[in-house]
Amino acid sequence: MIEHYLKERFGIVKEDILISPLTNKKATVKEVLYTIEQRGHGDRVLKKIQSIQSLGRKGVIVYLTGIFE
Repeated sequence: MIEHYLKERFGIVKEDILISPLTNKKATVKEVLYTIEQRGHGDRVLKKIQSIQSLGRKGVIVYLTGIFE
């Protein structure tokens, strides 16, 4: 559900790579979404993304990057 929303609304696909500016750690969107789902935070993360959608694609990418740091 989150994956579809990210693709339709922001053009973010599961193969996109997120890179942490602090640790230089890399993860794909698919890996981050899998982690979110495993923790049971899917609904909470989707609501957060919807609330920050005014920040655009970059804001959502920064938020997702913060999740896996």
